Amino acid sequence: MPIVESAMREAFVVIAILKRIPRNRWISTPELAASLEEAGIEISTRRLQRLLKNICEWDELCVECDMRSKPYGYKQRLPTLDLAATHLRPQESLLLRLSEEHLRYQLPAPLMRSLSPLFETARTTLKESGSTTRMNAWLKKVAFVSGAVPMLPPKILPRIFDAVSEGLYRESKLEIEYVNSIGQKTVGIVSPLGLVQQDQRLYLVCQFDGYDNIRHLALHRMLTAHVLDFPAVRPKDFTLDKYVAERHFNYSNGRKIHLTLEFTNMTTAKNMAETPFNKTQTLKQLPDGAWRLEADLDDTVMLDGWIAAWKDAAGIRKVEKTPVDDNLEAEETE
Repeated sequence: MPIVESAMREAFVVIAILKRIPRNRWISTPELAASLEEAGIEISTRRLQRLLKNICEWDELCVECDMRSKPYGYKQRLPTLDLAATHLRPQESLLLRLSEEHLRYQLPAPLMRSLSPLFETARTTLKESGSTTRMNAWLKKVAFVSGAVPMLPPKILPRIFDAVSEGLYRESKLEIEYVNSIGQKTVGIVSPLGLVQQDQRLYLVCQFDGYDNIRHLALHRMLTAHVLDFPAVRPKDFTLDKYVAERHFNYSNGRKIHLTLEFTNMTTAKNMAETPFNKTQTLKQLPDGAWRLEADLDDTVMLDGWIAAWKDAAGIRKVEKTPVDDNLEAEETE
């Protein structure tokens, strides 16, 4: 009996530890010890370290250890082997099936493959459900229409994606062989800083050794990628959010503008009222029955394309772009 009681107490402590290990950040051994103590569970540092080591070695518990510095950090990772065993309700299965159809040509193949167990579970759930016929019929009544020209995603080698992902996770340098859009080959060492998806393409934001400028490289143009045992160098004050906000990925014309549009189509006015460009947008009807829209936004090729595409249908009669950052004269077309 004492052996059983001891095992039960050990299991209770393990459960208490697991409940305190977060998914979205690392937690250190002292932090865990303090949290357990607050709950009335006294445990020595040595015993806690031993239990954490055993927990990390047990793959089914999905806990990983960051040993880059002391004290070590611990974090839960999303289970990978449990996806296929996930129990889904019919409603969840329907949503996943719709997501699969929507993402089919939006994500690179390796990413889609990593989600395939979950999508397969959704399909199985729908087949085994008592109302299969009704649900499958419902799926055929819903469609996704992209606002952009549909394109197939480029082919990214799984080993390239795996190496880039590992380098980003470990914050380690990568040795790459890359071919640019005009066929020039580059071999070099880069510090990975982030991963950005733009439409169907996936880009590595990085910095080459010996250079100060930031580059973004298309993963489908990488021939080789190897993770090195050297820590990546991150530029001071660099954040991926800030880099993206500086319009490196939206085909920017390099400035922010105050846009003024005048158009005559009432349906366009209703659509723009329902789905505005952003919170700065204003829309009012003019005395002659036309509409005037004003908004501050990035001057991009995509904006120009949108205006050109809707010029006739919306009855656009005036387009005026005024730079927001300076006093340059407005550009006007009628």
